[in-house]
Amino acid sequence: MLKQVSTILSPPIFPEDEDKTRKAKYANAIAIAFTAVIIVYETGIRIILQYTAFSVIDLILFGIAGICGTGLVLLRKGFVRRTSILLVVLTWIASNSIAASGYGVKDASYIVSFAIILMAGLLLGWQASLITTLISVASGFGLAYAEANGLITVDPYPVTSFASDMAFIFIINAVLIYLLINGLETALRRSRTNLDELEAANTNLNFTQTELKNRSEELLLANKQLETSTKKLRTVAEVTSTAASLRDFENLISLTTSIVSEQLGYYHVAIFLLDEQRQYAILRSANTTGGLRMLARGFKLPVGQLGVVSSVAQMGQARIVLNTGENKIFFDNPDLTGIQSELALPLKSEDEIIGVLDIQSTEPNVFTEDDVSILSILADQVAIALQNARLFDESQRALREANVESLQASKRAWKDYGEVVQTRGYRYDGIKSEPLKDVSSSNGENDSLLIPVQLRGQTIGRLKLNAADPSRQWTDDELIMVSATAERVALALEGARLLDEAQKRATREAFLSEVATKLSGSFQLDSILRDTVQELGQTLKNSTVTFQLVNPSAPPVTPEPQKSNGAKPE
Repeated sequence: MLKQVSTILSPPIFPEDEDKTRKAKYANAIAIAFTAVIIVYETGIRIILQYTAFSVIDLILFGIAGICGTGLVLLRKGFVRRTSILLVVLTWIASNSIAASGYGVKDASYIVSFAIILMAGLLLGWQASLITTLISVASGFGLAYAEANGLITVDPYPVTSFASDMAFIFIINAVLIYLLINGLETALRRSRTNLDELEAANTNLNFTQTELKNRSEELLLANKQLETSTKKLRTVAEVTSTAASLRDFENLISLTTSIVSEQLGYYHVAIFLLDEQRQYAILRSANTTGGLRMLARGFKLPVGQLGVVSSVAQMGQARIVLNTGENKIFFDNPDLTGIQSELALPLKSEDEIIGVLDIQSTEPNVFTEDDVSILSILADQVAIALQNARLFDESQRALREANVESLQASKRAWKDYGEVVQTRGYRYDGIKSEPLKDVSSSNGENDSLLIPVQLRGQTIGRLKLNAADPSRQWTDDELIMVSATAERVALALEGARLLDEAQKRATREAFLSEVATKLSGSFQLDSILRDTVQELGQTLKNSTVTFQLVNPSAPPVTPEPQKSNGAKPE
């Protein structure tokens, strides 16, 4: 029950408009207060003073109570300003009407104008309060003028009535003053709270600004580091691309030092490679003038001794010197003056140290751990490229040696093959082909076109063309056809020679396999000797084969000259 009454009498709330909610609260409180005071007043005079009549004043008071009730309904519907105007206007009219019909300007109802002025200020603002004040002053002078000129009749004001009326006015004023002061205190508390919140917000804002500034500086630093890392990774990619396109070892190491120095802005970049005994790190490439002087005089560093490069060449781990003037391991080199920082990275191929990439700068504390991580990738790529270039050089050298050996072997093979072949060439005269009888006599004709038949750079034959008409000129198509024929003839002849050689090798292997099989089944000396000479004799036609055991301690026997028929004596 009380909860329902409290809900009905509670002022409406408008979340989207705080000022409207505040004025609705004041209007609700004033309407309830006026209604309650009127009810208490009417009830009190009837109980205490035994007053039973209903005068015009009573009707006006009840009208005000009705207006307050109507205002409460309008407030619930959101008509806050209309309700406020209704309360102020009708209350002012009612109070001044009571004064006019009662005791004039001396009537306590006129004094209610002070409460109405406060009410207008609370509900409608200072402009409405000022207007109400002016109208009330004018109304007071009007009542006084009417009373002085006999326009209205004023009876003596009973003391008890005056006391009860003033009590009513005091209660109304007390309510309005309470609402005013409470509103001011609430506004003051809210302002203090807002001030505290504003100070806290300013503190948070300052903190946020400081954090934002720090984050901005960190972001700028991170962006700078990212740009530097990107540039270094781009350099790694460029070195890798260059290494993939180069096979010459010397050009590769020279371009590598130049690219790293130009792209990353380091003063001195050098590549050291270990010798075969792994005792010295030998300078093989440098980009500075001082480095080139060192390279010209064959500069090298002992592995494992004092120095950044020597230490890295032995341990295989990257080494940073941030301030060369304070680090004793730094090797002071008169060819490289002004060096402040140094970074040495091992060049490894399959976990084997093959050299050192040495980077030096004229700025102190320029290298970081991130540089080590990125430039280590560069060093690995350089090591792979150098190893590939070295292997390529070795393979090219081995290929050249193999080509020379193959050429010499082919030359010897064709020399031997040319001595045993029966037919040295053929001749076609337009009717039939016949073997050449005299090869040397066919080489000196001036009107002949000679096309060499070459195999691996050596001439193994010739194609000779004689025109029936001495004035005939061979066309380009004919020359191309003959040259292509010569190339294919060379390949065919080489294939025939290799086939003949393979057949001979196969015959030889078959004979040796057969002899080995037969001999492996013999366990007596006599049968082994007999089978040996028999197999050789059957294989080597028109020959006599002899096998004789000799004393191992006797001097070696010089082979007898071969007979004219190719058979050896017994």
